[in-house]
Amino acid sequence: MELYKSEEVTRLLESMNIHDEELTEVILHGEATGQKFYHPETEKYLAYKRLGQATYYVLYSVKESQYIVDSAYWHKSELS
Repeated sequence: MELYKSEEVTRLLESMNIHDEELTEVILHGEATGQKFYHPETEKYLAYKRLGQATYYVLYSVKESQYIVDSAYWHKSELS
């Protein structure tokens, strides 16, 4: 999978300790399972997946075979 991130997005993700491996896993999961949201006006997807104790979200678009990452974030939550 070919990921593209701008320098600004790269710095943001590094500051949040989000790596390409996590981005790839979340996007592949969203594409394979349909666990993603599509915003038709922006033609962007928001995929999500629980990895360990955190849920990761990746905002991206697809152009040809390239996945363009616009943003990502994660959060931890536990329900008792």
